[in-house]
Amino acid sequence: MQHAFSRRRFNAWLTMTGVGAALAAPGARAASEKIPMVRVVTGVPAGSMVDNITRRVAEVIKTDYALNSMVENKTGAGGILALGYLKSQPRDGSSLYVGVSSPLTVYPVTYKKLPYDADKDLVPVGSLGTFDLALAVGPMVPASVTDLKGYFEWCKKNPEKASFGSPGAGSMLHFMGAMAARSAGAELSHVAYRGPGPAVIDLQGGVVSAVVVPLVDVAEFASQGRVRILGTTGEERSRFVPQVATFKEQGFGEYAKSVWIAVFAPAGTPEATVEALRSNLKSALAKPDVQSTLGRQLQKAQWGGPEALTRAIQQERASWKKAVEALNFTPES
Repeated sequence: MQHAFSRRRFNAWLTMTGVGAALAAPGARAASEKIPMVRVVTGVPAGSMVDNITRRVAEVIKTDYALNSMVENKTGAGGILALGYLKSQPRDGSSLYVGVSSPLTVYPVTYKKLPYDADKDLVPVGSLGTFDLALAVGPMVPASVTDLKGYFEWCKKNPEKASFGSPGAGSMLHFMGAMAARSAGAELSHVAYRGPGPAVIDLQGGVVSAVVVPLVDVAEFASQGRVRILGTTGEERSRFVPQVATFKEQGFGEYAKSVWIAVFAPAGTPEATVEALRSNLKSALAKPDVQSTLGRQLQKAQWGGPEALTRAIQQERASWKKAVEALNFTPES
């Protein structure tokens, strides 16, 4: 009888304090308990701008969220392979994705079949900020060409050399370059790369005449005189190259926008775990050292919540659907 009475009292205590529910909840862990190891997945090669930001995220989540972390570069297909991989990972907060908008805004209206569902397989954690893209030309293009209009005119006169590279067919970067060329009445061949690094190498080697890549990935080479930046995206000139006019200033601004970078978790990750991660990242992003690091990569480092991120995804997807239809693009084209 004493044993039965003790068990009843113990069970009542569990119910009263809520400890029983916490212990029974699948995937639940104490607020102060850190996740032992977190894989932070990205779809770009090591050394690129997005990879650098991913590695900073992997560092800061060890403050309060994880005991340890590692970055996994699942390159290829512009981020498609990375998200397909993330979908297969545990949904306990130990797997995250850091990436840009194309796999969530462009690919769902470009590809009939993807290894992930952009709306059902991911939970938006939050955005880290925005960065600008750049159209840069290499030694194939004469030094007399100094702006976007001049470049597209040169392409029309030299159709055999009119090619540009970007990190992925059907990506936002691909379509930005293609839509600008289309509005100028020029036809350019597109060359898809596994990341911005290989594209910029070929640009310098004269394999392609131009590239559309994140500005930070080409700015250093421009400062060395090895390539020339003819235009940047975004509403205002980049603080990294303020002497370069934007696409918008040059009359090509319809689809030339800044790009956001954000963090996602696999769908099914416990909400309490996602909230713990959000809190960690939001607090980290406010710290001067993190702001300084990300400020060297991003045009604007600023935390954005999941609601704003979800709205941005839906709005951009609708916009890019029009571009895909205008270009009559298919993955095989």
